[in-house]
Amino acid sequence: MRENRRKEMAAYIARRGSATMQELCDAFPVSMNTIRADLAFLEKTGTVEKVYGGVRSVLQQEIPLFAQRAKLHTDAKIAIARQAAFLVNDRDTLFVDAGTTTMHLLDMLPQDIHATIVTGNLAIIAQAAKKPNLELIVLPGALNRRTNSVADVSTLEFLGRYHFGKALLAATGLSADGKLNVSSYLDFEIKRLAVQQSEKRILLCDSAKFGSTGLMSYATLGDIDQLITDAACPEALRALCRSSGTLLEIAE
Repeated sequence: MRENRRKEMAAYIARRGSATMQELCDAFPVSMNTIRADLAFLEKTGTVEKVYGGVRSVLQQEIPLFAQRAKLHTDAKIAIARQAAFLVNDRDTLFVDAGTTTMHLLDMLPQDIHATIVTGNLAIIAQAAKKPNLELIVLPGALNRRTNSVADVSTLEFLGRYHFGKALLAATGLSADGKLNVSSYLDFEIKRLAVQQSEKRILLCDSAKFGSTGLMSYATLGDIDQLITDAACPEALRALCRSSGTLLEIAE
């Protein structure tokens, strides 16, 4: 109930660009204190920012198209995906996130492995379709060409029905304080839900993303069981993994 209201409130503010406290009270049948609590949450996630008398929507961070990002640091991404493939066991149920590193994962799996793949990424869907031993569950939604995946508000309800043995996660950036960043509110909600629904959370992230900030943070390194990155991993990231208790694996 509360999560749905907050999603609807974020969409309401985004459509209007801004809203006063009174307008939100009129639009949503809850108390002013509840409105304040909801806005505090949305502000924390980077969805809105306070202005005099109310809030305004924060524009989504512009990110390059998926095809452009897929050409960057390709060798490192393939090495990371190859290392991640060793963690996939027969009969696993996996959430495979949309990303330019996770997209290589299925190519690295043995042909005879049986697993269930849940994803909205078109590249991963195409790979899974070629592997008869993989059961494919496709998330619903509208196509976002910047992530080469499908997602909308219906994705969250659908995703919430599933429980995953492992989540293979992506991020647009990994900030110096260990926050896993994304560029939109919908990405934030999908990845956050995948983290909650998974027994083991594995982040596939090349070292070039370390130190970059994003619009919102869906988790921290402390929420992640294992980080797989490349050999250029800086000492600061190694130290961050040690302090957060996250297993660090370097893909050579």
